[in-house]
Amino acid sequence: MEYVSYYVMAQIACICLMGIILFKIHRNVNKQLSQIYLGNLVFVLMLYFGAEIFWAIVDGGIVTSTKPLLYLSNIFTYVLLSIAAFQWYLLSEAIQKNKAIENNTIKLLLSIPVWLSTILCVTAYRTGLVYYVDENGALVGGKLYVILIIVPFGYMIAASVKAFARAFNKDKYAERNIYFMIGFFPIAPIVLGVAQAMYWRAPFLCYGAVAAAFYIYTSIQDTLISLDPLTQVNNRNQMYKYLTQKMKSPDPGLSLFLLIIDVDKFKSINDTYGHVEGDNALVLIADAIKGACQGPRNRFFVSRYGGDEFVVIAEMGYRAEATWLAEQIRSNVRKIGLEHNLPYALAVSVGIAQYDYSEPVPIQSFVARADSDLYKQKKLNAG
Repeated sequence: MEYVSYYVMAQIACICLMGIILFKIHRNVNKQLSQIYLGNLVFVLMLYFGAEIFWAIVDGGIVTSTKPLLYLSNIFTYVLLSIAAFQWYLLSEAIQKNKAIENNTIKLLLSIPVWLSTILCVTAYRTGLVYYVDENGALVGGKLYVILIIVPFGYMIAASVKAFARAFNKDKYAERNIYFMIGFFPIAPIVLGVAQAMYWRAPFLCYGAVAAAFYIYTSIQDTLISLDPLTQVNNRNQMYKYLTQKMKSPDPGLSLFLLIIDVDKFKSINDTYGHVEGDNALVLIADAIKGACQGPRNRFFVSRYGGDEFVVIAEMGYRAEATWLAEQIRSNVRKIGLEHNLPYALAVSVGIAQYDYSEPVPIQSFVARADSDLYKQKKLNAG
């Protein structure tokens, strides 16, 4: 059939594009869990595109179409599609820092729909429950064919629903952009997958899958570029970009505050317990700061400024709220140190500066004001 040539060419092009992503992921020496799952997803999609080529060759009569070949070509496509959707679900949870998916038992339970779909496909030759070949040699959907559609789309929809639910959770404000990114990811493959179900000899789905994979890959890369690799909060460059924007565009009813946070006696932690333990302390402090900066009313931007210093940019109504936030940060840091039974006390000092839009100053001057207040706080703590 004439459609075979362009169908196969489309799949080959998608395999090549996916190969570029996979190559770049494997070249990364320090891969995060999300990158590992993305690599798994891309690899499975490449296999799926290869299965689609095999299906087109059989369906188009390029090779002699026999009953076993018809079944075999569809087994590969449906099973690999389900596995790819499952890998996307794991990837979405990894990006959202859900530690549960690192548990092999939980992953096995989550994969049950894939196993069910696989068993139904493999046994279709005998049962005809999901599809069968009729007397005219055409493949026809069986009574349970809908399961083959529900499984892959179910994983993608479940991942989107969970991401959007987290995005609108009042305690997850700081990660809202990440959740929206994950929630919108499956839209292209779902829409184009439905289109291919209606016009099944047009290669819509492969284009949607590639577009989605490139979207998630670039999003992960952007995140890696913008994050401090140790503490996983924003780095200084991102802080400058964000602060520059906020200093130019005030929000009615809100004031702009900058809180600079310095770890007390951090040098003694490094000298006494080593730099590895010092790094661990910084990670715990970053988590404590992020915990204090969750909330629906106020907008926060948490970043590592350098060394043992962090910066929080906050939009609030009153200075008293910034003072309260500083106390919450100090309290959270003390608590997290006790919770982890550290052999040393964790404590921080916090300096606060409020931006005056009527008298604009450069970023460094704004930071210097907070740093000056930090110095006063340290003198008080020392006294």
